[in-house]
Amino acid sequence: MSGASNTSQSGSKKKLSFIIRDEQEPLHRSAVSALQYDALHSRLFTGGSDTIIRTWSVPQHKLLQDAFSARGGVRSAGKNSPVQYQSSLERHTDWVTDMVLCGNGKLLVSSSNDTTVKVWSIERDNKHGYLDSLNLHTDYVSCLAYAPLAEKVVSASFDRNIFVYDVNSNFAKVNNLLGCKNSIYSLATTPNLSLVLGSGTEKQIRMFDPRTNDKPMKMRGHSDNVRALLLNDDGTRALSAGSDGTIRLWDIGMQKNIATGIAHEEGVWTIQVDASFKFVYSGGRDRYVLKSPVNDLSKFQVLFKEEAPVKKLLLSEKENPSSIWVGTWKSDIKRWSLNSANQNSNGGDEEGVSSFSTYYTTCKPRSSSPPPGITAPKHIQRLTDARELQNTPELMISGAPAINKYKILNDKRHVLTSDTEDNVALYDVLAGKKVKEYGKRALENVFEEKSKTVYVPSWFIVDSKSGMLQITLDELDVFSSWLTTKDAGFDDSDKETKVNYGGMMLRSLFERWPPCKLATAEAGESDEVQKATSHYYTLPEHTPFIVCEGNGRPLFRLLVGDAGNEFESGELAQCVPPWVTDMIERNVLPKFNKMPFYLLPHPSTNSKQPKKDRLSATEMLLVKKVMEHVYEKVLGNVDANTVPLNQIHTKIEMYCNDQKLEPETDLRTVKHFYWKQSGELLLYYRPVKN
Repeated sequence: MSGASNTSQSGSKKKLSFIIRDEQEPLHRSAVSALQYDALHSRLFTGGSDTIIRTWSVPQHKLLQDAFSARGGVRSAGKNSPVQYQSSLERHTDWVTDMVLCGNGKLLVSSSNDTTVKVWSIERDNKHGYLDSLNLHTDYVSCLAYAPLAEKVVSASFDRNIFVYDVNSNFAKVNNLLGCKNSIYSLATTPNLSLVLGSGTEKQIRMFDPRTNDKPMKMRGHSDNVRALLLNDDGTRALSAGSDGTIRLWDIGMQKNIATGIAHEEGVWTIQVDASFKFVYSGGRDRYVLKSPVNDLSKFQVLFKEEAPVKKLLLSEKENPSSIWVGTWKSDIKRWSLNSANQNSNGGDEEGVSSFSTYYTTCKPRSSSPPPGITAPKHIQRLTDARELQNTPELMISGAPAINKYKILNDKRHVLTSDTEDNVALYDVLAGKKVKEYGKRALENVFEEKSKTVYVPSWFIVDSKSGMLQITLDELDVFSSWLTTKDAGFDDSDKETKVNYGGMMLRSLFERWPPCKLATAEAGESDEVQKATSHYYTLPEHTPFIVCEGNGRPLFRLLVGDAGNEFESGELAQCVPPWVTDMIERNVLPKFNKMPFYLLPHPSTNSKQPKKDRLSATEMLLVKKVMEHVYEKVLGNVDANTVPLNQIHTKIEMYCNDQKLEPETDLRTVKHFYWKQSGELLLYYRPVKN
């Protein structure tokens, strides 16, 4: 099966991916970057790098305060927790970046690095349903905004596009706001959609009027990526936060930066503001969460310090907020009180500017950028030393450890992983499951223990960015790993039967798909491809399975167990690539790779004119077969037929780079571990003296 024919048939290259995971994944793994709270039904929606959106039931603040006081702190895990996991929304295939509630709280809209915007029905408890996927963007969708008075949702992407969707018209696209020159990271709109702001790596904020589609105006001031934007309801003031460590207040009419806060020591990634636009809450890379009066950004109040950089803040209430939710680079989600007695405040936050006499001051309010080289003051560290910060959240939804390191074993079947709690585990890629846990160990040490001197070509790619193990199959490499059943560890009467790992994996993924089942039944056990893939494993039904374009853009996602369903089967038939159907429907596999090599007498034999024989054989040929050839054909021994193959090493020795080779080693292992250089392989033979 040639690459050229595949390309012509498929138009564009496609890949397959699947995720090895537990059947139930109720806890987040790794970063949490998207938060939404449904106050009417006391539900929290959370999303992040593990691709899954989760729903939590959360008690009202007063009930939680009673529980908090009684227990001295609350964690979500366990039956006695006031917060409970409800359900998961699983259709995204990459990082969930943002979410908005719309449609009078009946709909949830989410964006993702998988380039899609998805719409979910959340009207009924624990019966949330996937409604639609909006696929207009061609790159990461980074942020969303919602205009409730107009019932419009806005999305922005790294592809520089801003799309506007009509909620009441099944999310039909009604506008495309053009003008941003670089990737967009932040977005904001007024409730009536009279103004839209967008910014990102361009560093300047662009202002769009969706009613006229005039050329957007620009506001300059940030010196680095703009990570967050907020607008007041009438569209006269805006707040922005950037990787330059500043929070800026803008006058929309004057198109001017009128104040700058520099309290954070590193980039500011997320901001929230109350309904009256009086106080701004900020967090980012330095892990501190601060509160500042919007009319005087030179003053700030340190609320608390997180364990990891802050990705997302969400006020529990917009009117007189009493607490704030925080998502970070870690998988835990915390809710902190804004009325804590430990907070450094004189208790007069709602009385206006005069009540900020005990707030810390960075400098006078700035109407322009700080001078070059200015850095935020170090008072935040002194506050931590003085123990003036909150140190206990009122609620924490515990996360699960995430895989953050991995090593593929030489057998190209097993993967060792280490997670954020240093637990090491072994996964069987062919079986699609975890097979062993080693506890808290150094990954490198376990890898050395499990390593064997065997070379198998790579046939899959590993990714752990979701905190779980994701395996990707590409047409260029998927069929490269041929082994004998003996080397693969399978119990087979014919130890030399060849198996192909990639072919087996495809049989496993498509086992329940009707075309695959039909082809298997028609082929019979004698078919060579059937033999090469007959040792495939039945994968867990809950295994997520993704068909995507060559650049990673998803085309279809399903669970392995659903491939036999009528709808999923039909959708799969529309997007499965030809290199897959060639194998599972037509029983076509590429032939074994051939390897040229030279045979020479060992220098110790003192051969005067050594003959240099050039041969070619399958790369899986065992050294003992080369020994047999040398003994019979090169040296011309008349008793060759009487020497059993398993005893040929008593007659001939083989060497490569002065290292003696074991008879059961194959040629590709010799080339990889002993030859270790370009050019054709040189093998030396030496008769064994009796």
